[in-house]
Amino acid sequence: MLETRKVFLNKQVELAANEAQRRFAALNEDLTFYASGLEIENFQKVDRNDLNNRGRTRRLLNNYYNLIDTLIIHYEGQQRVFWVDKGNYFQQKLVNRGFDASNNCWNCIQVNANLKDIKVVAKLDLFRFFSEHLVNYYLGPDSNKWIYHDGQLTDVSSLRQQYLHAKIEIDSKSMDLLTREISGGLRGEYEDAVVHSEIGKVSTLLAQYPFTLENLGGHFGFVFGQKRSTIIAGIFGTYLYLFAGMLILLLLVLFLVFKYFRISNEKNVLLQKNSEELKQLIRQQTMLLQQTKGFLYYHNKNWELYQVSENVKEVLGFDPEEIKRVEKSSLFLDGYENYLEEIETVLDKKLDFFHYELNIQKKSGESIRVKLFEKLFYDQQQNFSGGIGICTDINEKYISEQELLKSENRLRSVLKCLPDIIFIYNNQGDYLDYYAQDERLLLMPPSESMGKNIRDVLDEKSSEPVMKAFYKAAKTGKMQTQELDLMLSVGKRYFEVRFFKLDEEKMISVARDITSQKLWEKGLQEAKEAAERANLEKSQFLANMSHEIRTPMNGLLGMIGLLMQTELDKEQEKLVSIITDSGESLLAIVNDILDYSKIEAGMLELNAVTFDIRKEMARICDLFLGMTSDKGIELKLSIGKEIPQYVELDREKVQQVFSNLVSNAIKYSHKNGKIQIQIKGESIFSENMILNCSIKDNGVGIPKDKIPQLTMPFTQVDTSTSPDYKGTGLGLAIANRIIELMGGALHIESELGVGSTFSFTLMAKIEQVAPEKSNFKTEDETSNHLEILSKNYPLKILLVEDNDINLKFMTMLMEQLGYQVDKASNGVEALQAVEKKPYDLIFMDYQMPVMNGLEATKIIRSMEQVKRSTIIGLSANVFKSDIELALAAGMDNYLTKPVKINDIVNEIKKCALEFDRG
Repeated sequence: MLETRKVFLNKQVELAANEAQRRFAALNEDLTFYASGLEIENFQKVDRNDLNNRGRTRRLLNNYYNLIDTLIIHYEGQQRVFWVDKGNYFQQKLVNRGFDASNNCWNCIQVNANLKDIKVVAKLDLFRFFSEHLVNYYLGPDSNKWIYHDGQLTDVSSLRQQYLHAKIEIDSKSMDLLTREISGGLRGEYEDAVVHSEIGKVSTLLAQYPFTLENLGGHFGFVFGQKRSTIIAGIFGTYLYLFAGMLILLLLVLFLVFKYFRISNEKNVLLQKNSEELKQLIRQQTMLLQQTKGFLYYHNKNWELYQVSENVKEVLGFDPEEIKRVEKSSLFLDGYENYLEEIETVLDKKLDFFHYELNIQKKSGESIRVKLFEKLFYDQQQNFSGGIGICTDINEKYISEQELLKSENRLRSVLKCLPDIIFIYNNQGDYLDYYAQDERLLLMPPSESMGKNIRDVLDEKSSEPVMKAFYKAAKTGKMQTQELDLMLSVGKRYFEVRFFKLDEEKMISVARDITSQKLWEKGLQEAKEAAERANLEKSQFLANMSHEIRTPMNGLLGMIGLLMQTELDKEQEKLVSIITDSGESLLAIVNDILDYSKIEAGMLELNAVTFDIRKEMARICDLFLGMTSDKGIELKLSIGKEIPQYVELDREKVQQVFSNLVSNAIKYSHKNGKIQIQIKGESIFSENMILNCSIKDNGVGIPKDKIPQLTMPFTQVDTSTSPDYKGTGLGLAIANRIIELMGGALHIESELGVGSTFSFTLMAKIEQVAPEKSNFKTEDETSNHLEILSKNYPLKILLVEDNDINLKFMTMLMEQLGYQVDKASNGVEALQAVEKKPYDLIFMDYQMPVMNGLEATKIIRSMEQVKRSTIIGLSANVFKSDIELALAAGMDNYLTKPVKINDIVNEIKKCALEFDRG
């Protein structure tokens, strides 16, 4: 009975102590949470409308009504005091000075708020709390309950008003023992304690359990006791029940004996089965230790190993008997002194468990990281008696953790160097965390934005597109980018914000300040617009210059052409030939400048036609017979057999590229030099072919550092005044740009004194059928002598031209062709002439005073009474846009100045044949 009662008292006092300690820990947590959420805007006013603080305070006092006596909040030299009066009414008041927890208030708890200058003090009524708490534990008759605090015992019954007379005390010997053990943190039981009360000395069975209260000093404990005589007296009352029970037990024994022999075999079988299960469990435990790379060990109070499991061989390489003889100091690679200090601390505190991590040297000399976990045992006098432990190999985990730590450190170092602003949110857009190197680039301090939503921080205009990108990134899992401009304390800033998922529950944004880039882009845009305006003005200037140069060139070259049709002696033919070559050279320079202007403006287009590439290349080579003959240069053309007869390319552009490159090669070749033109083919699929073209010479060569400059416009490698090497510097630039437009690239290889090779590729389409032949002769097919066309092609012709020289040239040409033509100097005169007389053919100048050729053509085409006339435009404007405008206005064709005589002849014949068909 005594042992049973002893166990009961120990269990009850332990439960009571643990529950009191748990309740006090909850109070500490609630006080901390309460302090961190205080709102102090109206602190200096006892504002009854401050519902938030009042409500939280009332709930705290109600939850701990029997533990908190008074709640005091200190802020800036003032105090707000809260309490619940005897009528259970919530009360508060504001005072300038008052209670100070630092003045030896042992029953007070003080909590400081994290981010505010607030101090919360709770003054506790511990003995009231303990008294009401211990009422819940019934110990039976003649029992007592005490509260121990720093050497003082307080009888619970004396705290209750109705039992003030029942003060009970414990004898000094028992009290001294009890004080030592509670101060040492040891539970205890005392069978022969003597309790003094008003009825005298009473032998009592006592049980005590110590506990600590967080943030309060001193030693606390509960002591439960019951009179020994009451316990023993219960034995006699028990005898009667025991006798009756023995009779019943006897009957049961007889019944069990009857069944014993029947079930004994079953028990033996079950025992054998359980034995096997136990062995299986031991094997499983051993396997578990093997899987976790661990082993068991036992040691005595001197920390000497006396038993080690077989798994030690797999972990450390030692046999179980061998490891017992190894000195611990030799196993420990480092930290042995710290290990001994840790053990001493654990034993001083009488802790039941001990764990420690360290590096151990295996038998092979290899170092591994292990974790020791031990259960420590103490005898009845609380002396250490030994322990059992598990040593686990955690080397792989430790290495992984170290690598992870290094990775995190590297990441932190990277973050410190990043100029970006990083925020982490939940999936609703609430700020959770941040990283910002310069907080001046934020709308508000990040600490204030934590917990808020993006919409709460940004204005409505900015938050709308930002939240749209945020939700799209959260939904699709793909990164979304949004530009944002904000007005900050440092001025207006532009940011590029990227949103993407961090994990299933979090989003992340990375914002970069792109203000400098925006300013640069704005400046670049302004520069681009200025360049475009300048380019447009340049193009307009070139167009005007082209018109101004080509108009007199038309008269000059036209007159020279007419002069060549007359009878001339050899000296005159030579002079006229020189004039013609000079005019053609000047025209070539003008064409080069205009071609490059078209390329720069993006107006140069390809016009692919089908032609015989071998005949075309032979014709190009024939153009240079005069130049090669003068310098004695051998010009050789080689075209591979794999190249078909007909290809589809821009014939004029091919001629222009080869003409520029061959002309350049002739210019820089020595006398009696050699130039090799080579074209090879490489088929692509069935209808396309890459033409690999090269022009190789053995001329003066080019310095390697000058090669990159060759394709720059208006640039020449040789800037000397030698007439052999002069030019506009546009030939290679134009050829290079045309090659690029046709899908190729120009490559230049050269060596001074050895020669140069210009190679490029062209993408061509293979054609199996020859192109249709034209019904009219080309310039090359026409005769060198003018014929009288008026007999075979009678036409009524009107000349509309404002330039006197061009008008004289056209008049003289028409007279030589046998025509008497009418003339007009502007569009108005042309309309008047058309109204008086129908014309078969009208040569209409483009730019004229009073009314230009386009306007006149449109009006003529709108006259229903006027017979359908063929209108041929004449202009010095050579841009494609000008030609398209002329054709759109109603012109049938368009000839650019200077106009060639053969082109005029062909247009007359074409017009006459059209009328014949009509």
